[in-house]
Amino acid sequence: MAMPAQRMRGRAYALAALGALLLILAFVLHPFAQPQSYHDFADTRGWLGIPNYGNVASNVMFLVVGLIGLAAMRAPAVRAMESAPRHAYGLMFLGLVFTAFGSAYYHWAPSDLRLVWDRLPMTVVFMPLMAATFAERLRLRSDLLLLVLTPLGVGSVVYWKYSDNLMPYLLAQGGAVLLILLAMALLPTPWTERRMLWPALLCYAVAFVSEKLDLEIFRWTTGIISGHTIKHLVAAAAFYFILRMLQRQQLKTDQDR
Repeated sequence: MAMPAQRMRGRAYALAALGALLLILAFVLHPFAQPQSYHDFADTRGWLGIPNYGNVASNVMFLVVGLIGLAAMRAPAVRAMESAPRHAYGLMFLGLVFTAFGSAYYHWAPSDLRLVWDRLPMTVVFMPLMAATFAERLRLRSDLLLLVLTPLGVGSVVYWKYSDNLMPYLLAQGGAVLLILLAMALLPTPWTERRMLWPALLCYAVAFVSEKLDLEIFRWTTGIISGHTIKHLVAAAAFYFILRMLQRQQLKTDQDR
């Protein structure tokens, strides 16, 4: 049974209010500078003339998933969507392609200056994903949400570069994940296969933990692979699940809803 329109609007307004609160908190909370220890990765081995080979080369998986995702935008199952979520998913996959190059550029010679080019395309991944999640559930036809959220994400990185305050970026990334989770729980979707978002989010959680345990994983695996390299591979897998979700999706029938 479809959710009553009034209840849907109420939940949407509540999530919008939470998003506005997160935006305010980004500039109210105490500033947080980028720790320089972030650039000290466990695996610094080079190979084939490429420094930090594991962390550089593992970005190829973002490129692969991004390119396949862009090609999948022409599939009938995707073209059946309204333009707003379709455009948002397309920009997300394009962001993955740019992330592959931006992250490889950063890991070649880690520094704050290069980290900007790692994080900028990442915001063009998670902000469009949030826009797509809401657009499909609220049956939006306009790209306005995408056109608002994506510059906000990019702006959080630009703000960090010139203010040395990382807080807006951290809240943009963490807030996007939180709002996506809440949208999944509170707003029904007209499309099938959305259960595949759960393994995608699980991959995101594994990637987050792997990043934090970069050195420990490198030691546990006796130098075979580092936690940050695993982060790249598992994060790319998260978007592969989203890709498969889009390729297999169908409009729900009244009984499915």
